[in-house]
Amino acid sequence: MARSNTPLSRANASIRRPVLLTLWLGTFANFILLVPPIYSMQVYDRVLTSRNATTLLFLTMMAGGMIAVYAILDYARSGILQQASLRHADALSAPLVRTAMRAEALGKAGSGAQAIRDGEQLRDFVGSGLIAVMGDVPWVPVFMALCFMLHPLLGLVALAGAALVALLAYLTEVLTKAPIEEANREANEVARLSGALLRNAQVVRGLGMTEAVLTRWQDGQDARLAAQMVASDRAAALLAMTKGVRMAIQVGLLCAGAALAIAGAISPGVMIAASILMGRALAPVEQIIGQWKRVAAARTAHLRLSAFFEAHPTGQNPVLLPEPKGDLVVERLSIVPPGGTLPVVKSLSFALRPGESLAVVGNSGSGKSSLAKALAGVWPATEGAVRIDSASLADWDPDQIGRSTGYLPQDIELFSGTVADNIARMGPVDDEAVTEAALAAGAHEVILRLPQGYLTPIGEGGAALSGGMRQRVGLARALHGSPRIIVLDEPNSNLDIAGEQALATALANLKRDGATVVVVTHRPHVLRHVDKILVMADGEARAFGPRDDVLAQLTGSRTSAVSVAALTQGARTEALAHRGNLAASPSGIEKTVAN
Repeated sequence: MARSNTPLSRANASIRRPVLLTLWLGTFANFILLVPPIYSMQVYDRVLTSRNATTLLFLTMMAGGMIAVYAILDYARSGILQQASLRHADALSAPLVRTAMRAEALGKAGSGAQAIRDGEQLRDFVGSGLIAVMGDVPWVPVFMALCFMLHPLLGLVALAGAALVALLAYLTEVLTKAPIEEANREANEVARLSGALLRNAQVVRGLGMTEAVLTRWQDGQDARLAAQMVASDRAAALLAMTKGVRMAIQVGLLCAGAALAIAGAISPGVMIAASILMGRALAPVEQIIGQWKRVAAARTAHLRLSAFFEAHPTGQNPVLLPEPKGDLVVERLSIVPPGGTLPVVKSLSFALRPGESLAVVGNSGSGKSSLAKALAGVWPATEGAVRIDSASLADWDPDQIGRSTGYLPQDIELFSGTVADNIARMGPVDDEAVTEAALAAGAHEVILRLPQGYLTPIGEGGAALSGGMRQRVGLARALHGSPRIIVLDEPNSNLDIAGEQALATALANLKRDGATVVVVTHRPHVLRHVDKILVMADGEARAFGPRDDVLAQLTGSRTSAVSVAALTQGARTEALAHRGNLAASPSGIEKTVAN
């Protein structure tokens, strides 16, 4: 089977050397752990019988020196693992966040946030030192073998104890796996509900939904805590049993050793050494059982991340193409929305040259916004292709084509930061580029009227701004960097008359600058400022061509499926009544397409 080549596998590979170094240092550390039993044997069997204080002094100095080396090695292992956790995070974070954003954009709500939390879980696991503890587990058989070397009976007692501890570790896995997974599922649901509740706090309060949503949130929280309590109770019970078993085994080992010492089979020093070896053998297993919840969580996170990257392959980085000029070709494009089964855009084809502008109109649910998402690269094509300068969107580097594309979605999300930060797309703020974009969007003057102008801080989602102001900032962000392709989805839905005029000026300037513009709209005012119109209904193109030709076709047909009803319900009669005014009066165009 071919080895997986995902960001997770590459991140794991990046820490292979430090982990191996940690295990190698663990070899020396575990050798040094033989010092206490050897020291005990020498004290009991040599020093106490000879009563030689000099021997005791030298033995103690040697043991102290070795223990100091052990402390240094243990500190070094911890530091190496901390560095490994940072290296793992560096290798994983950027591709993880990119993939998470792509998953969220494709409608996999919550999967991206969960993946990011899983990445943090793995980083904490790598740096916590549990790997070092697990690296000590292979030494358990070595310490068991040493007990057998001291005396077979001592070895059998130690082996029985190790078997009991191993059984308890297995029971910990079996009995806590299901409740831990259930607690994680409920925690994810509670997190999603909490986010939705906070995002929609005004709606919740305004509609009197507080008690209802709090009840639902509390139910999820109770379910999470109940599952977590079950897992914690079982783990605590098994840990207590493990500690009891360990103490019982040590007592049994001392009892067996004492019996053998009375019989003259071993010395008292051997008895003490065997007890120390037994404790050292069981210590890492007991530590893992005590931290089993974290171990299980890290394992589950790794499995989820593996499945996440397999479901959302990153692929190879595309070759950087020349900066786009703005030729836009849509070839037999079909789009199935994420999570859907039926296409909302069906075999759509059209082309625009640089400097041309297109208005996409139609009833709600006709596929206009889905088309806008596909043109902006947010949703992939199910069939066909969107081509820019002859290259399919899939052939472009996402960051490169993103910088050359201006996209204004219906639901405008702004980030926590200043107005300038948001216009600059959260990158370095170039004052000239930011003000140029604001001027192009007609937002410069209204931004200056804000309390701190461009440096006015806004909350998550643009909470400090009105709907119209948020739309103007979003339009300025779309125009930042003079992109060659502009996709605007309902850019005037929240604009007043002044905002409409600013939008008209922006469209005229974009045409002058040779940008390719696609505007999705329900409002007729925009039609005066475009070259072509695409009428959509049921995901299909019902009319496409030069603006005046399409308007004449729509108002001149009484029986064709391509009717004014494709623009908006109930407007056909009004359009026919004003047909004679279309060529002479812009207001006739406005009345043709009712809002």
